[in-house]
Amino acid sequence: MSLDEYYRRLELSGTASPAEIKRAYRRLRAKYHPDRNKGREATVEPVFKRIQEAFEILIGERKAPAPHSPTSAQAASSPASAAAPSREPGPGPRPTWEWAWGETASAEKEPPRSHRSGQPMRGANCTAELFVPLEAAIYGGDVEVSYTVKGPCDQCHGHARGRCPACFGKGSVTHRKVETVTIAPGAWDGQRVAVEGAGHPGINGGPPGDATFSVVIVCHSAYRRDGLHIACDIEVDFVTAMLGGSYEARVLGHVLPMTIEPNSGPGSTIRLRGQGLSDRTGVRGDLTLRVVLTMPAAAAHLTEEDRARLREMFLAAQRRAHAPARTA
Repeated sequence: MSLDEYYRRLELSGTASPAEIKRAYRRLRAKYHPDRNKGREATVEPVFKRIQEAFEILIGERKAPAPHSPTSAQAASSPASAAAPSREPGPGPRPTWEWAWGETASAEKEPPRSHRSGQPMRGANCTAELFVPLEAAIYGGDVEVSYTVKGPCDQCHGHARGRCPACFGKGSVTHRKVETVTIAPGAWDGQRVAVEGAGHPGINGGPPGDATFSVVIVCHSAYRRDGLHIACDIEVDFVTAMLGGSYEARVLGHVLPMTIEPNSGPGSTIRLRGQGLSDRTGVRGDLTLRVVLTMPAAAAHLTEEDRARLREMFLAAQRRAHAPARTA
């Protein structure tokens, strides 16, 4: 497969810059991530994996599968083989010393003197997406995030030269790291949260780098989102809906006090202004609750006499509703 196919997966031309590749990857990753497509995971996961593969190949973290090589005779007879520029995939992951300090030297160069001498060096910073549930975005809370970090190989300490069985000569290993990130109330999409010491491991016992997490708010299937506005259903027993009065509903893990208007039918809505999501300026949307009628638990304990009185009450009300209006 040519590199053009990997550019097409990211909806880019073959002349895209590294910055454009990263922007396209972040946009498509957010669009096709299984966590953001509840109920469609089986459909979006293959697309998500192809996007991930294309990004890693184009930035050099993974080697592209080797295409079928033509014979020497075929190559010599092909007029395009001599004129076409070579578009070989980029280099693989840089050796640990390059990656840790942002060096641009090739893999053939020796590591910095500080690394060879065993001087502790700080690890690199990293970035990752942080999927934040609605309740944590609105009210704040702790959110667990799992992401990958890359550090020096524990066995060869970056000097493997192809002989280390642990890192296969790369000098570094990748593993998943789990952090608990505290989210303040009023988080917004795209907000960046920095956590000191949560980045890539240091070298020779040096401190780790920092991590910056980009907030992606995840809406549970029980809730409907329209920009900053949130909507959901609440169950109200028909007696409370008929008579009206104070009511407490549990929404997003919190108890919300509200007032039910008398004769609130199914589908009636209650709007709680300023209790939705926030944007970066502090503007907040609304939370809209739609009434779903339920049977009160006490109905199971009504006697026949109670039921007879209720029937008579509603029949009397029905007769009044259909009675001719009195003239003065």
